[in-house]
Amino acid sequence: MSARIHPFDYQGQAVTFNSDGWINATEAAARFDKRPNDWLSLPTTIEYLEALSRRSVTGLSGNGLMSVKRGGKNQGTWLHPKLAVKFARWLSVDFEIWCDEQVDALIRGELNSRSMARRQAAVGYKSLCDALSLTYEAIGKITKPHHYMNEARLINEVITGAFKGRNRDQMTQAELELIMLVENRDVLLIGQGKDFAARKKHLRGYVGDLQMKLIGSKAA
Repeated sequence: MSARIHPFDYQGQAVTFNSDGWINATEAAARFDKRPNDWLSLPTTIEYLEALSRRSVTGLSGNGLMSVKRGGKNQGTWLHPKLAVKFARWLSVDFEIWCDEQVDALIRGELNSRSMARRQAAVGYKSLCDALSLTYEAIGKITKPHHYMNEARLINEVITGAFKGRNRDQMTQAELELIMLVENRDVLLIGQGKDFAARKKHLRGYVGDLQMKLIGSKAA
């Protein structure tokens, strides 16, 4: 498989697709403590694969609807878009709906568009809010609107230097992609129990590293 690889954020964790809409099923199933082989061996799955082959819906045989990569990066069982959403349904209904949206965007070629970056940034922010809510709940407190607002302003401050809100609808694709990366890192820091000051310090360094890498890649 030579198509470009794209990790998407799902509830703070990466789920990998390629630009043709194939999903890394091994990686996705691990989130739910399951294995692709368990789904592939189900009678209903076998029946579905046989029906696809008979109708030549994809022009591929059942074996051509999956690929196993051993060793190196992105190893695991990869499933064709015709199987990806059906497989995702076996894992979780919420995951199925999210997966369907990603596959649809990939197949329609929206991945590199600004609208896709905007949607991914929105997903990242939701994950950030969920992480905050769970953290406050664990210590017996209720998350209030200003907690979410301050976390969004923290993300803006480490990127722009100003602790204030920003209109994401007016941002460029590059700005939205940077916000998504910083939000994902912030989710991890919250999960590690870092307080606001510690998160701010770490995120500033993280943004600096990202910017240096960008400068280095342009100079190369």
